[in-house]
Amino acid sequence: MSDRQAPVIVGVAQVRRREKLDGPCEPMEPTKMMMEAVNRAAEDAGNPDIGAEADYVGTVPTMSWGYEDATKHLSGLLGASPTTLHEPVAGGSSPLNLLHHAAAAISQGKVKVAVIAGAESLQSRQQAARNKIRLDDWGVLADPPIDTLQRGQDPMTSPLEMRHGLFLPADVFALYESAQRAHCGRSIEEHQAYLAKLMAGFSEVAAQNPVAWFPEARSAEDFSTISASNRWINFPYPKLMNSIIMVDMAAAFIVMSAEEADRRNIPKEQQVAFLGGASSTDPWTLSERVQFHSSPGCTAAAQAALDAAAIGVADIDLFDLYSCFPSAVQFGLDALGLTADDPRPKTVTGGLACAGGPGNNYCTHSVAAMVERLRAGDGKIGYVSGLGMAAAKHTVSIFSTDPERIAAASGETPAVTRQCESDSAPEMVDAPEGGGTIETYIVAFDRNNNPEVSRMIIRLNDGRRTVACGEATPAAFAKLLENEGVGLHGRIIPDTDKQTNTFILD
Repeated sequence: MSDRQAPVIVGVAQVRRREKLDGPCEPMEPTKMMMEAVNRAAEDAGNPDIGAEADYVGTVPTMSWGYEDATKHLSGLLGASPTTLHEPVAGGSSPLNLLHHAAAAISQGKVKVAVIAGAESLQSRQQAARNKIRLDDWGVLADPPIDTLQRGQDPMTSPLEMRHGLFLPADVFALYESAQRAHCGRSIEEHQAYLAKLMAGFSEVAAQNPVAWFPEARSAEDFSTISASNRWINFPYPKLMNSIIMVDMAAAFIVMSAEEADRRNIPKEQQVAFLGGASSTDPWTLSERVQFHSSPGCTAAAQAALDAAAIGVADIDLFDLYSCFPSAVQFGLDALGLTADDPRPKTVTGGLACAGGPGNNYCTHSVAAMVERLRAGDGKIGYVSGLGMAAAKHTVSIFSTDPERIAAASGETPAVTRQCESDSAPEMVDAPEGGGTIETYIVAFDRNNNPEVSRMIIRLNDGRRTVACGEATPAAFAKLLENEGVGLHGRIIPDTDKQTNTFILD
């Protein structure tokens, strides 16, 4: 890739609006937060008017307001008349997909200046509801209203999974975690200590992040100790290990070719090149996967991105591994053949549980933070990963300030095609009878920190698979909470009226 054609990020910015840290904050809609972030990014680039000159505007799908057309609304706020307006499908990898889309257009000479922004105002929505504040001046809503979580995509869990209470990422990623614990052979106590140490490291980075939602270093004990402020959500995750989504946060970055940046007299030390990236997929729903402890899609995206950037894992100085929950971090580590003990940073923000998890927009923050770290000389090559839905979509982007690496990289963003795991996954059955074994499980707790229900994926004795809830008895909960439950045997009792299954442990 010619260093003149290389897409470079020239301006970045992040915005946090939290009264506890930033003073009084009136409710603000997402596109106005995006505008603030873009204007700050333009100032960072030394071109304050560049937002109005953008011929490409991309916005990350927002969960906090169902706009009729958020990208068009932001363009109007910026005073821009872009030839390309783009909003990708929802998911945590959306910001990186936007970057790849814009970078390809820049490399082909179709776009000169690309503005990419995203924001979430879920705290504003909560504040408005609590104080009975009308939001009539916010942007025009879609008609008919849109589902801002799925945005036209299929639900992330199947009907059978939903009938057993599996709806949310907090459910799904906790199931992955239990499978990872069993796969690596740690006891529950050992694995909780492992997770707590991992999260403590993330919080140390958040403590140094000026826009982190929780800018405080917490100890491993803080993460592992169950208390009123750190109650169980879905075992094995207490509250502090869960992504924090009720935030008001925005981020933006500005991309152009190195040639355009030079024409605008943007200093070389301000420019961070996009070396290349890749995207891949895993099966859409949980029970379509062959294994629950691994992510072949994450691994495929990582390898293809490294190939596009013409680098190896050893060349990377800084990582920001997607971290909605610890199991996502483990997918990212496994994809690179790394362990949590690798001395290189695993995050440049502090992660979604500590720095903030603004819906689909986290990776816009991680790109902005990565650019700042590379500019500061903390490394020459940075790696950012994102995933979407129930870890079904994976995207990796790689950045550098090293001229030799920029010249060697392809700048490509391949979409990796591979055999879908669901072709070889066990057959799902809704209402089986007979015996089976727990493949993975969670225990959901109520707000008083009492176990409420266990949810399981069961491999039947005949090799098929189903979903079930366990018995809600103290003895059954104890078996799952005190010792490893993966691998325990029992029998299925179907309820044909409710279309659910109960798993009775032997």
